[in-house]
Amino acid sequence: MTDILDSFISKKKAESNFVSLEDGESIKILKLREIKTVTKAGFGGEEKEVLRLVVDVETTQGVRTKNFDNGTQRFATELRDKDVKLESGFTITRHGLQTKTRYEISSVVNG
Repeated sequence: MTDILDSFISKKKAESNFVSLEDGESIKILKLREIKTVTKAGFGGEEKEVLRLVVDVETTQGVRTKNFDNGTQRFATELRDKDVKLESGFTITRHGLQTKTRYEISSVVNG
């Protein structure tokens, strides 16, 4: 039964238009295609501006283009300080849950 559920979860995660990570999980970004600001609902329902990274990632169904959204100054600073540019490859690791979540950028390769 667990195999069926794990397979279903993996498939749904691969099909999603968004990168989604659990606490402690990492994903390798093959290429940063675009970075822009978008407005979306925050945790409390209020509108807020966030960074949207449009990225290529490897999934169980092959390479897919997905979105990764983050609205914190800390994440923007991490991108700047790690010198992430368009066409870069890098790894994102999630640490924490809900409002305590932080994302770490590592292994940056500028293309």
